[in-house]
Amino acid sequence: MSKKAGIPLKISKTTLFSVFMIICWLGISATTANVAAEPTELPYSSEIVRQEMQGLVNEGLEQLVPELAESNTFYPFAIILGHDGIMRIMGATVENRQPLVTNVVTDLVAEAKQLAKSRRIKAVAFFMDYVALREDTGLKQPGIRIELNHQLSEALSVFVPYRHAADGKLQLLTTQYSRGKNIVFTTAGTTGVKGLKTTQE
Repeated sequence: MSKKAGIPLKISKTTLFSVFMIICWLGISATTANVAAEPTELPYSSEIVRQEMQGLVNEGLEQLVPELAESNTFYPFAIILGHDGIMRIMGATVENRQPLVTNVVTDLVAEAKQLAKSRRIKAVAFFMDYVALREDTGLKQPGIRIELNHQLSEALSVFVPYRHAADGKLQLLTTQYSRGKNIVFTTAGTTGVKGLKTTQE
């Protein structure tokens, strides 16, 4: 199992989700200084890559749910995976958050690109709050958007719709997948970005 570093988890085991993912545009990391350099050999298999992607997604969901449940939104952030197998959080602290999320997203992408260029990370998942239009009703659907880049895999774009139930609990709905664009690891190859379609409840 991958190790984790960064902000302590603030979510109980009961909030782990059975969202099966094989996998926002996002800022500034205070935890990237100790990211290890790339090893000489990369003993990967497709199953290992899939597990690494899944781990990034699961970790990100665990981190964002408390803020989303309490504030009905969350601030953009990213989870990076170093060659040491440790997952780290990239994101601004509460006191350093900017009002313009676009700037935050740009900064996060730039930071991840720099780490990839220096071969200090092998995967990254960006998370942001997102609103899409439902195809069935034409109404707005809030959701969690995840852009996942891995150096040994095509990029994936994921949309996880959510809603707040009558009892106030946060509910994650059926996940939607589409091909993404690998903007972090340019040597991994890119695929065309396709529009996300919201799922029907």
